[in-house]
Amino acid sequence: MTVARAGPHANTEQSTLPHAHAPDIPDAAGAAVRERFGTFGSSYRWLLLFSLLCGSLSTMLAATTINVALPSIIGAFGLGQDKAQWMSTAFLAASTIAMLANAWAMSAFGTRATYLVGLTLFISGSVLGAVSSTFGFLVIARALQGIAAGLLQPMSMYLIFQTFQDNKRGTAIGIFSIGVVLAPAFGPALGGFAVDLSSWRLVFIATLPIALFALPLAAMLMPGRDSARGTKAPPLDWLGLTLIGIAVVGLLSTIANGDRDGWYSDRALIRLAVSIAAGIAFFWWERRHPFPALDLHVFQHWQFASAGIIIAFTGTAIYGSTYLIPIFVQMVQHYSPTAAGVMMIPAGLAMVIGFPIAGRLSDRFDTRLLLAFGIICFGASMYLLAGIAAATSYWMLIGWIILGRVGISFCMPPANTTAIRGVPSHLLASAAGAASFLMQVGGAFGVTMLAILLQRRIFFHGEHLSSAMTERNPELLHQHQQNMWTAMTNGEPYQQAFVSGFRPIADAVRQEALVLAFRDSFLVCSLGFAIVLMFTLLLPKPENKAMQR
Repeated sequence: MTVARAGPHANTEQSTLPHAHAPDIPDAAGAAVRERFGTFGSSYRWLLLFSLLCGSLSTMLAATTINVALPSIIGAFGLGQDKAQWMSTAFLAASTIAMLANAWAMSAFGTRATYLVGLTLFISGSVLGAVSSTFGFLVIARALQGIAAGLLQPMSMYLIFQTFQDNKRGTAIGIFSIGVVLAPAFGPALGGFAVDLSSWRLVFIATLPIALFALPLAAMLMPGRDSARGTKAPPLDWLGLTLIGIAVVGLLSTIANGDRDGWYSDRALIRLAVSIAAGIAFFWWERRHPFPALDLHVFQHWQFASAGIIIAFTGTAIYGSTYLIPIFVQMVQHYSPTAAGVMMIPAGLAMVIGFPIAGRLSDRFDTRLLLAFGIICFGASMYLLAGIAAATSYWMLIGWIILGRVGISFCMPPANTTAIRGVPSHLLASAAGAASFLMQVGGAFGVTMLAILLQRRIFFHGEHLSSAMTERNPELLHQHQQNMWTAMTNGEPYQQAFVSGFRPIADAVRQEALVLAFRDSFLVCSLGFAIVLMFTLLLPKPENKAMQR
């Protein structure tokens, strides 16, 4: 990608900049970054990190606050799980595509302009979502927020690698990840409070103050474009972005609409064929394009490719579990949106503590051990949740969620550090973008597949349980008679009481089907991470200069 290729050219002018050869400035730093160091001194890296945290926190809060509001949105628009999941998937899919244009945007306009445009799109999407009157506009609003997140997140990782030395990057990534983990910690609580205070519309603008605060910080601290060398930025790979957009959105649409349209219907098969053809064309095009949207050369390095699998599953873990848990506690246990959101705070705080620790440990120890520990913790959490019931206590659920979040905190920083350390310096920007791309793709497909799995298992268990509700079932007859006599005691006529006697039984069947469906979904997550654990055995021993010292 362009930013990565600019490094060697930018270094030819570094001697003319203040503190260009300061020992604490990484060799990968470009001319614009070195100029900022000359203006702010060695503290610049920490000021910039704070600015990056603010921007990331605003976009990532938007990614998670909506999950608690989903039951209210489902009720307002009469949606099923197959459509409701687009509120999360549209954000993730749009951010995935935008990430691939990030390196080009930084090269063509500079990090400062790209960052400001991203924040502006986020603010626009938030306002649109708050005033939307149709579900289609809600999806568009979420897509705008996703584009903003896609522009901001890879840029943050890239600037960390340009401003921090190798033996401090793990720590910086761990601290930066606080912006990511604070979203699962406080995002659902913020969304639940907004729903209970007003409505789901308030959820869209609840994070605007942080974005507005980040705007002046970005204008002051972000480095501009390395334009002194006079080279022209390469054109954007429009065809590559179009092809990957068709492939990703087409596959997501095929999965999401499979039950509605029929998995073997002409419409589903056409979508699938077009998506596969676009994916094949994308890989063919990217290998031949001089400035590809996604540089596939990073996947030729085994350390990056193997760590990338774990990154993708980590995205599934974060977004998938954050999608399922708030819905369960509201639909099955009938907690308020605020209570459902507050439930996620202790687990999120565990991630806030765990991320910097894991980042620091990744600078000193074999990251394969940290990854294995994290995967086991999250898999165990999902296995415990696979035994969930309507009567499961509030604090027991919190404990199981905390265990899973501890696992995620020991997966994300080591996996990102391992992946990016596994590529040469000229592929640094491409690797940072590809790592973020993998996490978002994993999250998008994870949420979609879990939502469809949940819907299918609800239907499956509902049909199975209903098949036993016949006149030959003495327990059913006894319960119906009790319900009928209760209704007649309350003044209902015989015929009306006879019909209403079945309603509590039907409600109980639906609730039991919901519980069993959620159990199946959590069990699938647990089995998936058991498979991921095997991939840690394929990881090469990472090269880490700090460890060698």
